Amino acid sequence: MKNTRNFVWAVFFLLILPLCAYTVYSGLVLGEMELPGGFKLTFRERNSGGTSDAAEQDLEDLSASELAERQAQLERRFEELDRQSSQAEDSVPPEDDNQAINLNQAINLNGYWYGQGGLSYQILQNGNFLTVQELNPVYGVTAVGQGEIQGQSVWLNYQTASYTEGVADLTVSPDGQSLSGTFTDNYSGYSIPVVLTR
Repeated sequence: MKNTRNFVWAVFFLLILPLCAYTVYSGLVLGEMELPGGFKLTFRERNSGGTSDAAEQDLEDLSASELAERQAQLERRFEELDRQSSQAEDSVPPEDDNQAINLNQAINLNGYWYGQGGLSYQILQNGNFLTVQELNPVYGVTAVGQGEIQGQSVWLNYQTASYTEGVADLTVSPDGQSLSGTFTDNYSGYSIPVVLTR
């Protein structure tokens, strides 16, 4: 029994610790991974100032054909999400439908919205349901998402050309001309503040 414990510790110190040191040195950060003996370690990419920087770096590394394929996937997904939003709006019972229209009648988010770094966002609204696509001036379509508006609050789930997913939690300004809030990456948990204007 004592020899087994010593063996586990020897393996830990001789293999795992140098592996951890190397991965952290090479740009990964330690998170969670289960090891024998109840140890948990994870290696994730270091976030240097925002998820968009990492996403753009990932997109820079793609070949033109791979980038075109990812954009085509996102465009197909955008069309699919818009169909789902339209169908969801059609399935709302009449009394709820009138209530939703009255609640959001003054808030029409349809159209193009503009953010930092030249990014623009096309929003298609069907009642309370929203479909969004992010357009990067260099890379084209870089993210798509779907969500809902309730009063002044907007929630969206999105996926990117870098194969990451996240959640947007936004608030519509009283005049309906800006959206502000955060984009939060589901993988890293990193949130980035965002302001979008018409």
